[in-house]
Amino acid sequence: MKKGILGLVGSLLIATVTSVAAGDVAQGRAAYLQYCASCHGLTGDGNGPMARILTTPPANLRRLSERYGNPLPEKQIAQFIDGRAEVEAHGPRDMPVWGDRLSAEPTGSERKTQELIAKLVAYLQSIQTGPRTASSRVRKSA
Repeated sequence: MKKGILGLVGSLLIATVTSVAAGDVAQGRAAYLQYCASCHGLTGDGNGPMARILTTPPANLRRLSERYGNPLPEKQIAQFIDGRAEVEAHGPRDMPVWGDRLSAEPTGSERKTQELIAKLVAYLQSIQTGPRTASSRVRKSA
């Protein structure tokens, strides 16, 4: 009887974690469409409507795993999006500093900004085309 209850509780916990993760991806996609798609494109391929007028072409975000490993290094990708920390490997800062912009919104706060960026990273992970590897690797060059 105890094993059955423990199994049920374990299944419910796994289902809850999966639902939260799926919700994070969905919310990340919504944020992506609002903040990123104009440059990086609807599918993340780097061909958004603004891409042709930019000096530096936007990255194909579907292929980040080729450079940074799969799963993506969440902290490093979040730093790229946030833009407030110096990220040597990123090179020149052509992309807007979303950390400042999101925090400055009327409902923005540091905690909400970090949560939204984490959801963006979850969405970016979901659109990777490269194979998943056993461990994430980080390359220094951008």
